[in-house]
Amino acid sequence: MAKTTCGKCGGTTFENVIVSPRGSNFQLSFVQCASCGAPIGVMDFLNIGSELQDLRKQLTEIQDALKKISGRA
Repeated sequence: MAKTTCGKCGGTTFENVIVSPRGSNFQLSFVQCASCGAPIGVMDFLNIGSELQDLRKQLTEIQDALKKISGRA
């Protein structure tokens, strides 16, 4: 299996850094070389799938509460 290496220095250790780019209203999660700081990849700060799952759970709880109130439970 191939091992990921930094394109700048050849390092093989990486870290995740949260960055607020100038002029942006959002934070981003940069994967960068732990040795030289060269960016390897950029991801959304929030995990959208996880956020949607939390919202689904909240909606289900609200629906259940409304059913109890209306007597349809």
